[in-house]
This record gives sequence, C-alpha cells and structure tokens, in this order.
Amino acid sequence: METRDDAGYVPFGGGLLLQSVDFFTSIVDDPYRFGQIAAANALSDIYAMGGVPLTAMNLVTFPCSLDLGILREILAGGQSKIEESEARLCGGHSIQDDEPKYGLSVTGFVEEDRVVRNAGSKAGDALVLTKPLGIGILTTALKRDLVSEAEIEDAVETAARLNKGAAAAMREVPVSAATDVTGFGFLGHLSEMLEASNVGAVVRRSEVPVWERAASLAAEGCYPGGLNNNREYLGDSVRMDGVGAEDLLPLFDPQTSGGLLVAVPQERSEEFIRSLEKHDTAAAVVGEVIEESGIRVTP
Repeated sequence: METRDDAGYVPFGGGLLLQSVDFFTSIVDDPYRFGQIAAANALSDIYAMGGVPLTAMNLVTFPCSLDLGILREILAGGQSKIEESEARLCGGHSIQDDEPKYGLSVTGFVEEDRVVRNAGSKAGDALVLTKPLGIGILTTALKRDLVSEAEIEDAVETAARLNKGAAAAMREVPVSAATDVTGFGFLGHLSEMLEASNVGAVVRRSEVPVWERAASLAAEGCYPGGLNNNREYLGDSVRMDGVGAEDLLPLFDPQTSGGLLVAVPQERSEEFIRSLEKHDTAAAVVGEVIEESGIRVTP
C-alpha cells in the first residue's frame, strides 16, 4: 500500500498470489469491444507486476430496461480476453443499476524472484512506454460527436490489447520497476513510480507516442475532467523545459487500458526492446531516470 503497487500480493505456493479488481462504464458504443477493453484493463494490473493471470470473476451492473443481448455481447467480449490471457473464468456477480458497468476481479501468480514492483527505479534507467497516449481525449471527442468510432478504431483496438507481451518481456529481461498507465495518466503514474524509488526523471515530449488528433483536440479544450484533476494534483512536481502547457495535455490524460511504463537498466534497454518486439508489443524509450526529484519534460 505504501508504494501504491498495481496489485495486492500475499505469499503463496513458493511465490506471490496477486489480486486486483477494476470495472467502469463504457467508453465506446460497441458492447463487445467494451467488454474486451474492460477485461484487458483489469488484467493489466497482474501483468504490471510481472505475473500471469490465473482466474477472473465478472463484475456487472446492468439496467433491466436494456436488451439482455447487449449484456451477452459485453460478457462475450470480456471472455475473449480472459481466454487470450489463459486465465479461467470462475463466475462473478451482477446487480441492477441505471448504467451498464463491467470489469473483473483477477487473481494471478508470480514467482517471488520475478515480481516487478513500481519501486526500484535507479538513476540511469531508461523509461519505456508500450502504448500511445490520448485514449481519454479521443473517447471524450467521440461522446461530443467530434470524431467517429471509425476514426479512433486504432486507439480503441489498442486499448483492447492485453499487456501480456510486455509482461512476457519483463520475465525474459530483468527490469527495475513497472506500472500500468491508467486513470492518473502517464505523468501521474510515472510520479508514483519515481516517488516510490526516491528518484526523478527527464521525459522527452517528442519521443512520447500520442494518438493522432489527440494533441490537437486537447489544445481545443476537448478532454475529460480527469485530465485537469491529474494536472492539478501533480502541480509543481512537473517542470516544463522548452515545452508549452498544451504539449503536456496528452501526458496528463487519463488512460483506459493503457500500456506499461517500465524502468529498465540502460545496458539492458536494447535487449528489452527486442524482447517486446518479439512479443508483438510496440515500445518507445521516452526518457530516463535521474537522481534529482520531480519530472522535467523537455522537447
């Protein structure tokens, strides 16, 4: 709890039993894709710890006024990702509510010598990000009819993608620390990782992958309320060095089923990138860890 790790863990069977839970309202209109994204998001906390998912349980709220066929599609989408993760669905729980919500409670496992926490970053480590930013901005634009679902399909498909490949790469190449990028945005989750290790970071804005149109939409004022909350919370801990305030908006954007943010020793960074590529996972080196506290964003 003290370092805000992505999953809880207890000793079990010669390793650590991991436990996490997450669910939310839909960010897209397609119920099947909603189920996929929600399941991938819930499974991500296990992957961020270097673990493998074992079991999952559905968490559902659903209004009686909607066609049950919609619920079947949501659950089918979630099941597709549970099966892809090689975990087993062991039931779940549903209640009536005015708005559909879906997610999973997930149990996983990791060997004690392979657990990856969000503490452990060291000065000189490279920072690697495995999914582009901006899904919160794009889905806000979708709700405001500023973009179509077809226009943001690549971002939605990536949100539905498991972080399984990134976890596999972390098992092959030892890393210093990791977390997944979700509701607190890239800079929020990076800040948690740095505070847990008593270090800071330099982030190169031009190297941070951002979905097309996300930056321009945010500059026009189209972004979720959580973005402002993240920006206000971090305050002066983020320093701009040659970049403008608008350049940072996608980096504060709350992500749904974002990628992993990994600190890896510089001498292993090329090997880690190759391992990610082998597991069909895109990656970008976006900065490095430094001794000075706080986050400095440069061009």
